Amino acid sequence: MIRVSAMTAIVQREKGTGGFLNRWPAWIGSAAIIWSLIYGGLQLYWLLGGEGYPYKQGNMGIFSALITYIPQQTAGLISMMICSVSILVGIAMHNVRIGILPRWLIQSYAWGFAIALILFIPDISLIMSMAYAFLFKFTFTGQMFYQLVCILGACLWAFAGLGYRRKSLHACMHCGRKESGNHRLLNRVGRIAAVIAAVAPVPYAISRFAWALHIPMGVDPSFVRDFPRMNPMAYVTEWVFGSLCIGGGLLTLGLIQKWGEVFPRWFPFVGGKRVPISLAVIPALFVAVPVTAAGVVFSFAYLGIRFNFIPLDGFPLNAVQGGIGPMILWVPWGVALAIAAVTYYYRRRGGCGFCNRA
Repeated sequence: MIRVSAMTAIVQREKGTGGFLNRWPAWIGSAAIIWSLIYGGLQLYWLLGGEGYPYKQGNMGIFSALITYIPQQTAGLISMMICSVSILVGIAMHNVRIGILPRWLIQSYAWGFAIALILFIPDISLIMSMAYAFLFKFTFTGQMFYQLVCILGACLWAFAGLGYRRKSLHACMHCGRKESGNHRLLNRVGRIAAVIAAVAPVPYAISRFAWALHIPMGVDPSFVRDFPRMNPMAYVTEWVFGSLCIGGGLLTLGLIQKWGEVFPRWFPFVGGKRVPISLAVIPALFVAVPVTAAGVVFSFAYLGIRFNFIPLDGFPLNAVQGGIGPMILWVPWGVALAIAAVTYYYRRRGGCGFCNRA
């Protein structure tokens, strides 16, 4: 009976009836085009004087998104042009055999657009809200909503590019396999990425622990002394934020350890059972995207202050080295975490129910 049910599931998937998400290669390109139409329409609305343009520095100051440094009219025109081109690219993706555009150009554009949406649009508010949620403080603004919309668009275009690549290589659209392959290189890359992702946030955590202990690491002593005046819960906040980084780093190592695949036997209720792949991959990617985006903002702010091409905007000069410096490592942290999560998925995904390759 179990074997019959499994075969039935495989047949259903091959016929395209295995669920909406299982059929993502069939609709992802169209979804990316629709997203570009909607987002391009929003840009046109703002360009014509509509209210609610979200990409302004506001109270984020030097930690605002990179797009906020571009004048609104210029940013709107650029965004409209990119969305218009992306619609044409999306149409070209549906016609692989015709070859309207070079395949490398289509693939590069789709992935480049996705990367740009993640790096230029979000600021540090997303990762801040996630961190402060552990202090039972959570805020959500309209600006954050538009950032999530752009991250959604990045995901759509990233997967559209992936689907196009698989189609052009005549690989399985669902798993990407052309034949059963060797995963040794993939496993090696995953191990390196996981170690980088686990170590990268440690300097930030150490500096915050030091501040909580009244040690002025990387800052002027007056900054640590005056810190509680700016934030009454400053020391508690630093302990929590530092602990989150250390705890997250330890959990990241689970992506390359046995206990990341099978729950330890001492674990309540689920000890000895296999860890669901989604339980490891989805939270890792959920953190990787805002961490990477925030890392870009912090790196830009740090370099801008050091080389005097952006103003301090109220940020204490005596806290630049220790206050922003460790966050430069957030870019490799986020990128490595995403790579480790993806390689973990590929290592554990098993055989494909559509092409039967393993």
